[in-house]
Amino acid sequence: MTKPILIITYARSLMSLTVAESCRPLAGRIIAADSVDMTPLGFSKHCDDAIVTADSRSDPDAFIDDMIAACARFEGERVVIMPVFEEMELLARERHRFPAHVTIAAPETGAIEKVTPKENLARTVSGTDIPAPATERIDDGKAGLKEPEGFTYPFLVKPSHGAGGRGISKIVDADALQAYARGVGEGDVILAQELAPGDDYCVSALCRKGELVVCSAYTNLEQFPKEHGAGVVRETVDAAPFEQAVRHIARETGWDGVFEADFMWSGEDGETPMLIEINARFWAGVRHSKLSGVDYPRLLLEQTLFGEIRSEPGTPEIGHRSKVPVIWMPSAVAEAFGETEYAEKLSKAWDHLNHSDGNVLERVGRFLGTLGSAKSAGEALDDIMFRLTDRSDLDIDLMAEDDPQSALGVLFIASHLARHGKLPPEISYKPMK
Repeated sequence: MTKPILIITYARSLMSLTVAESCRPLAGRIIAADSVDMTPLGFSKHCDDAIVTADSRSDPDAFIDDMIAACARFEGERVVIMPVFEEMELLARERHRFPAHVTIAAPETGAIEKVTPKENLARTVSGTDIPAPATERIDDGKAGLKEPEGFTYPFLVKPSHGAGGRGISKIVDADALQAYARGVGEGDVILAQELAPGDDYCVSALCRKGELVVCSAYTNLEQFPKEHGAGVVRETVDAAPFEQAVRHIARETGWDGVFEADFMWSGEDGETPMLIEINARFWAGVRHSKLSGVDYPRLLLEQTLFGEIRSEPGTPEIGHRSKVPVIWMPSAVAEAFGETEYAEKLSKAWDHLNHSDGNVLERVGRFLGTLGSAKSAGEALDDIMFRLTDRSDLDIDLMAEDDPQSALGVLFIASHLARHGKLPPEISYKPMK
């Protein structure tokens, strides 16, 4: 069988690097796709080409048109599109528009719509045996937020759409609810959810036609941002306490592909883990999952190509820990630019980087936005590469140690600024308080 062309979306993410690394042996060519260039995957040794598309969030029709045009270049060859992030839902919904030689490695739209957006998941689990805290829609941002019936303070509020913990806040009283309401945009659907006791557990799953193939779990020992942020220190745990619920989810939805489910659990044997939400996509800790024993991207590609997995699913290594040094990449860039003549020529911008408000990611993004062209900063880029080659002090849940050039993808921040006039949402987002 001829190896397929593999197009991996959301190339700006570290998730895409893991997908490419895992799928490289099965793919003839790997193409990075994103609405910005200079992405981590685009710089990776595992990438053969890169395309820039319209943004799937702001212009979904143009994004699909661009993806179809990219696939048309390979007529007569098998093309597999591997969605990585939220665009999975869009690509699944529009798969009928793609030519016959294109396969999209995503569940059916009907399955996705049972769990996304979050209010759909609440309806799906209602009346089933899937354990989940009570969830209620409390308005769409047009006329403030009503207090949920039957709830007692404190409880969580969250937007029905969104990922990565964005917009989630713990509400302690009526004043806090109205303060949150002032930050809600018109048309934003907001949900209230009863607090579930315990800690957050991330359960990853690969399913085939509604049946669970393999699952594993990890817990976030540290998060960034600390309140409801993405995990930066992870530990693999036994998935057995969650397996029954995950099997039920797979059968209830007829899932075919990967998903990640968030549970809250006390860790006590007599307590039941509570399902908080489901992400119909790859997850931030996909590299951790791979390094601890289950290579989900490769297994998904095998299932997509052959109708079954042909590798051993793997057994998770309980207790495996990894750390994502989220400050490391931008700080390496900051140090590199700070020690070059190029930075001196941009002294005002550099001063702004060091003294402006916002976290280091935002500040580095603003500085990179002053660059007319990444090529004009060659001296700084060379220095960055020197720094990225020595990674002896870093843990492994970031990128492959033999692929350091992919870290130059932090420059996608500059590309996004140049193309769209603003920081990308991954960098500019400030969670509600």
